[in-house]
Amino acid sequence: MALRIGRRFLFGAITVFGVILLTFVLQFVVPGDPARSIAGPRASPEVLEEIRQQLGLDQPLLVQLGNYLGAVFTGNLGYSYSFDQPVSQVIFERLPATVWLALLAFAIELAIGAVWGSWEAMRGRRSALLTTVNVGLLSMPTFALGFLLLLLFGYVLQWAPIEGGTVWANVILPALTLGLLGAPYYAAAVRDGMITSLGSPYLRTAVSKGLTRPVIVRRHMVRNVTAPIITLAGMDIALFLSGVVFVEQIFAWPGLGQLQVVAFQNVDRPLLTGTVIIAAIAVVLFGVLTDGARALIDPRVRTGE
Repeated sequence: MALRIGRRFLFGAITVFGVILLTFVLQFVVPGDPARSIAGPRASPEVLEEIRQQLGLDQPLLVQLGNYLGAVFTGNLGYSYSFDQPVSQVIFERLPATVWLALLAFAIELAIGAVWGSWEAMRGRRSALLTTVNVGLLSMPTFALGFLLLLLFGYVLQWAPIEGGTVWANVILPALTLGLLGAPYYAAAVRDGMITSLGSPYLRTAVSKGLTRPVIVRRHMVRNVTAPIITLAGMDIALFLSGVVFVEQIFAWPGLGQLQVVAFQNVDRPLLTGTVIIAAIAVVLFGVLTDGARALIDPRVRTGE
């Protein structure tokens, strides 16, 4: 098991290093001139050249790459032109808002998906209404559902605020948007896992022993359903933490997704690449944690079967 986790950490480190190299290339792909965005449209060529020298943009490409890698590996993600602050400080000021949104959205999609999938599995046949809802949610774009909820609950019913903020009332609609869109995946995983367990020999043995349905579900079915749920959860939380751009922009939620939009609009390359690096680290860490959690629950993961 230690070898397995160590191998995942190694591949994760290689992945993060590849992302860092891509972010360096991204700085030259993003349109716009950083010096121009700092100095303004009326800056003279002399001022622009001085800013480029301060930023090191006049140096050879390999020298810029070496300076960039050295700074990143020491925790220095650069300086934000837009906020006039170090990039790491700007990101970690926004990170708690995204974590809060991610955890609440995960709780919503897990609760809805677990109830939905369990009900369909124990019912024996699929509900036509739930199937229609499932297909509708899977085919609906994120921004469409977000605008629909904002229009209904924000403008028509006026149950939720429409201005941005970080209080409980402001987080409900964006979390509900993400939760509803993710619930069908959890429902399918729970339903398939429970149906597989219902046809297994150990479950027939439990029934023949006279165990009640709640005991059978709690002792013999939940553990087999949990492993795929943990896999989905690890990917979902990592994606949430990397910044859900559409949702945070629609509801003016001050998280990493909205920060990426600001960085792109202002040609703030250090801030944009910093958010990408943090997102890659989050994906790798949650992938390793997911593997460890699955190994604790499912012995087949530990034995490699």
